[in-house]
Amino acid sequence: MDILIRFGFTIEEIKMMMDTNEEIEKASDHDIYEIIEILNQIGCTDHHMKNIFLCNPFCLTSSSKEMKQFILKLEEIGCHNIFSILDHNPYLLNMTEKDLEKLFHKYSHEGYSKEEFIHELKENILF
Repeated sequence: MDILIRFGFTIEEIKMMMDTNEEIEKASDHDIYEIIEILNQIGCTDHHMKNIFLCNPFCLTSSSKEMKQFILKLEEIGCHNIFSILDHNPYLLNMTEKDLEKLFHKYSHEGYSKEEFIHELKENILF
């Protein structure tokens, strides 16, 4: 949890996130660091990550492997500026790669283009 303090979260913010996701208390600094590194690699700034973590503290205890697979699926679908999509819709990180694939195919069959689907993801319209 020290990593969250070093990252710039206040004690109040950490308590708020832990009230939402009790598993944060059990998470190791190493596991949280892996999540931070994944988001760094896609261009998330500290500002983006702080917003993502405050809005969706569950992503702090996500599997880094599953998060990487989810991001790869976003890239495969054709998403660019994934950091921006996640900043606008942090709850996407609660999805698995398979969830995203099913959702994409569902909307494709309904006539949505890739661009429309990506716009819907960013604007949080699909949920």
